[in-house]
Amino acid sequence: MPYVPSTRHIDRICNVIEGRTRRPGADGKRLASSYKRSLEQYHLDPGATAGPRILTVPELRDVQHREESFLRASGQCLSRLHEMVREADYCVMLTDAQGVTIDYRVDKDRRHDFKRAGLYLGSCWSESEEGTCGVATVLLDGEPITVHRSDHFRAAFTTLTCSASPIFGLHGELLGVLDASAVRSPDDRESQRLVNHIVRQSALLIEDAYFLTAAADCWVLLAHRNRHYVEAQPEILIAIDPRGHAIAANRRARECIPALKRLPRHVSELFDVPPERLFDAKANRGLVSLRLNETGSPLFARVRAPSAARLSRRSGAVPRDASKSVSTSMSREGDGPRNAAVVSDADALERSRIVGALNEAKWRTDVAAQALGMSRATLYRRIAKLRIVPPHKC
Repeated sequence: MPYVPSTRHIDRICNVIEGRTRRPGADGKRLASSYKRSLEQYHLDPGATAGPRILTVPELRDVQHREESFLRASGQCLSRLHEMVREADYCVMLTDAQGVTIDYRVDKDRRHDFKRAGLYLGSCWSESEEGTCGVATVLLDGEPITVHRSDHFRAAFTTLTCSASPIFGLHGELLGVLDASAVRSPDDRESQRLVNHIVRQSALLIEDAYFLTAAADCWVLLAHRNRHYVEAQPEILIAIDPRGHAIAANRRARECIPALKRLPRHVSELFDVPPERLFDAKANRGLVSLRLNETGSPLFARVRAPSAARLSRRSGAVPRDASKSVSTSMSREGDGPRNAAVVSDADALERSRIVGALNEAKWRTDVAAQALGMSRATLYRRIAKLRIVPPHKC
């Protein structure tokens, strides 16, 4: 792996740590702090030229299995990001919250060169192992960064340029890091400004895709300041429980609606629209115009009803955040959270399982009962108990 002479690089790192020189740009302090930890806390060698640790195939498979819902939500965004940066000879990586690369995109004819540089599935980029790098820095402070060439702590990575951005879950927890890396890039740091911006925007898109998956059994408010973007690219996503309380919100929602910094909050505290109108079945077919109570800012919104089929009945997997944040409504599909009954987790999951089977069977009860492993009579009893109503009867 190409690298700058290690002696010169070591001197540069030591000078920054000891305060004799400063790294340029707004991220200089972040880099200097990382250098100090890498050397004094983790006892890493800045002159080391070996690549990163790579997980074995079974180890990687286990990690990917745990991150299945995250991977499903990020796949299309990863591919779109790579299409935007591939001509500049970048690869795109997605890591989990420990810095393990769980997915990536790279041109086939460049795969070998990127693998030699350590940019590969299963590569581990924690600060404790690799020192200062894009992924490690984002994992520590949750802020985007570009680590450009000799910004890296280890000499092995001083030809790389990495622009990385955090990806957060429903409750603001760190899910992982999105990274676009080049084996060779221009010396000018400003050349990375556009890539950094694109990575940040792509990370937000992955967050929203994950949010919609993980909140599949919640009512979800989708909103935007421009009515034409509500369907295609909503800015604001808010998950709402059966009582009408906002229980989770995406990053943009938390930024522009201060009340969402403390959850749960009832929707009547957030918007000037009565809840019964916001969640009315007929209104949901179109857009609702509303204003934020705190700021008076106008928004256009629609509400997505719970979609039990998204709970992955066939695989038995439930999104990672679902057990902490969501409660399935037992109301009719046309009823809003304000009128919904409070249900137990067991009943909520049972209802989700049955509605998922009925949806897949196009509401043919004989087919659904067979798929669920029960008689039609038992299925009818459970439908009545759980107040499940076919869509055509709502």
